[in-house]
Amino acid sequence: MIEILENQDAPVFSYPLASGDMRYIEIGEREIYLRSDSTTGFLFRGEISGCGSECFVELNEILLEYAMSCEGCREESKAGEEVSCFGEHLGKILVAHTHDAIADLSGEDKLAYSFRCILNSMSSKYSENISTNRLEYSLDCCPLRECASDTGLNRSVGMAQISFVALCKYLIKSLAPDWELIEPIAEGDIPIHKILITAA
Repeated sequence: MIEILENQDAPVFSYPLASGDMRYIEIGEREIYLRSDSTTGFLFRGEISGCGSECFVELNEILLEYAMSCEGCREESKAGEEVSCFGEHLGKILVAHTHDAIADLSGEDKLAYSFRCILNSMSSKYSENISTNRLEYSLDCCPLRECASDTGLNRSVGMAQISFVALCKYLIKSLAPDWELIEPIAEGDIPIHKILITAA
């Protein structure tokens, strides 16, 4: 269950950290903050209370860790619901905190701002192509798979991708409901190399 914390000086929510072993064991708690960066805008960052910057993680690892924490669910369908809900909550937090900053922008510019926040939170190297009816982000590599390879969280990639797609869809529904997400898709073993959003 996602814990929503209302105080903006506090984490926006938290979740239990699971071990990377073959069975689910809680080993701590990750707190998620939405930090404001003067260069890149708002960024999601995972932290552990009482631990310094060496414990900071980016959005890639947050999604993978949360997916692993859902391995405690008895049913796979329940885990899918949990990771989707997690992605939507990330979207709600970002929309709420950036509302005033982007209120006067067009729908496509609101989307562009928000997706930059997401990709910067993942430290993704990407190119952006914006036109009247199309937003396209081409990624140098799949951020979830690269992080999974670096951290050993490979078995969480599929669920993390479901969460990421739910985040993308929530942003579109909230900021530009006449647009739709074409890529990536939630299911399947397809690495994320492109985010494509078009006007419906």
